[in-house]
Amino acid sequence: MKAFLARWSTPLVFVTALVLYLISTHLMHAYYDNFIRLAYALTHGRLWIDWPGPAIEALEFNGQHYVIEGPIPAVLCIPLVLLFGLDANQAIVCAIAAAIGVSATWVMLGRMRVTRDVQIWTTVFLGFGTVYWWCASFGSLWMFAHITGAMFALLALAEWYGRRRPWLLGVLFACLALSRFPMALAGIPFAVWLVIETPKGQRLRALAQTALGALPFFLLFIAYNYGRWHTLNDIGYTTWFHQDEVGSATGSPFQLKFLPGNLYSFFFLPPDFTVYPPWLKPTGAGVALTFTSPALLLAFFAPARARETWFLWIATILTAIPSALYYVNGFEQFGMRHSMDFAPFLIPLVARGLERARFAASYGLIVWSVIADAYGVWYSWAYHAFAVVPRY
Repeated sequence: MKAFLARWSTPLVFVTALVLYLISTHLMHAYYDNFIRLAYALTHGRLWIDWPGPAIEALEFNGQHYVIEGPIPAVLCIPLVLLFGLDANQAIVCAIAAAIGVSATWVMLGRMRVTRDVQIWTTVFLGFGTVYWWCASFGSLWMFAHITGAMFALLALAEWYGRRRPWLLGVLFACLALSRFPMALAGIPFAVWLVIETPKGQRLRALAQTALGALPFFLLFIAYNYGRWHTLNDIGYTTWFHQDEVGSATGSPFQLKFLPGNLYSFFFLPPDFTVYPPWLKPTGAGVALTFTSPALLLAFFAPARARETWFLWIATILTAIPSALYYVNGFEQFGMRHSMDFAPFLIPLVARGLERARFAASYGLIVWSVIADAYGVWYSWAYHAFAVVPRY
């Protein structure tokens, strides 16, 4: 039995996660299915999407509407779109991607050689004790982008703790960057880390292979920008900020004045309390990580002097900076969905921390996190409907 589980544990983790995520989606279609529309457009030789009205968030530019988010999630939708066209279900693709991410977490932790109980508890925490679960349940535009970025980050980490092939790391980091742009910053510490741990005579070759793995994706993205905006730069988010009613006609969407509000959102924003069932009402602006995923605190127990700890913390901080400076905290959400940009890089630290702090309280934090996120998924279905728009 042990041999069977050892051999088939990863497929079993994938199937289990996929079934639970599909159940969580209720097999409903995503309300904001921009990536299905972009995949449909790409298969018909164009970059602009069919726009049915304000229900679909897309940027109007030169008489057409374009998706401003990274294009990789749309690429993942192409196989389903080829079969079903615009009737393809984006939420199903999101659930599959989420299950792959959980499987990658399982593999990564196995390659880190943590104990089996730490491997199980940490995998459960990532899959069901963070807003990863909520994002997987509501595979609309933003949530699907978060899941895709996290999936590629976890695949990259699994490769990092495995064969560490530079060309494949380049491909995976390019894909996570073109799913969620802030995650591109994680490439900086990992490139430095790769150089440090590569023998001197092979460092230049390793960097060249990494760059060659990533380069085709970024060249295509530059061409994609030129096709949309007629410039090599990506002006999508800035233009959206200038048109958004909660944005500004001038300036950048990333400013220091937004930092206090975002820090409050990440660490202090509580749910509302009511005198009627269900008593706890997550706010439309979300709920702080302190309440939804307190087990992230275990990352602080990782060995402080280890190189691994330092580089993973640097990756975490760098990818968190854009969200900390952004003009909105994510809006209509449970938890803090922007945390998915940096949460994957904390997961190895959580595992290391759990190994060093195997206290009842440590496991209690994971149980709390799972219960909190289960409540968030239930509440969103019960009161927000699949549109992810509160209907109290």
